[in-house]
Amino acid sequence: MAKQIECSRRTVLRFAWAGMVAVGGLSVKPLVDYLMSKEDQPRSPLVSYAKSLEEKTDWQHVPNSRVWVKRDDQGIAALVATCTHLGCEVTYHLERKQWLCPCHGSIYDTEGRPVAGPAPKALPRAAVERKADGSLIINTEKQVGLDVRL
Repeated sequence: MAKQIECSRRTVLRFAWAGMVAVGGLSVKPLVDYLMSKEDQPRSPLVSYAKSLEEKTDWQHVPNSRVWVKRDDQGIAALVATCTHLGCEVTYHLERKQWLCPCHGSIYDTEGRPVAGPAPKALPRAAVERKADGSLIINTEKQVGLDVRL
């Protein structure tokens, strides 16, 4: 026969209270993480890209940003990979030649025009300038049309 352990009402309440505090603390952690995320910190509208893109390329990601750049027959273009539906970061799938939004399923063609899903308009294009050293400066606050190239 198992040995019974005697607990006072006070001990039981103390353990119950500690358990509630632990569960409450753990349930608040995701909220605190969300509110303190780096995504909400202001970013500079100017993004620098060290490569000069002298030859034709497919979309290339600019590190530490949501900006992608490419060079085609018309010139250099910059695209901001933010879904026009609710602002999720979209990713480029080279094999499909499409931009895909993981949040709500929007699909964009290779130029950023919506082809499926809830996205209401094309992915934003940003103005591109070339510095004297050949590197690129992308201004994400200055939007341009889909046909504008450097």
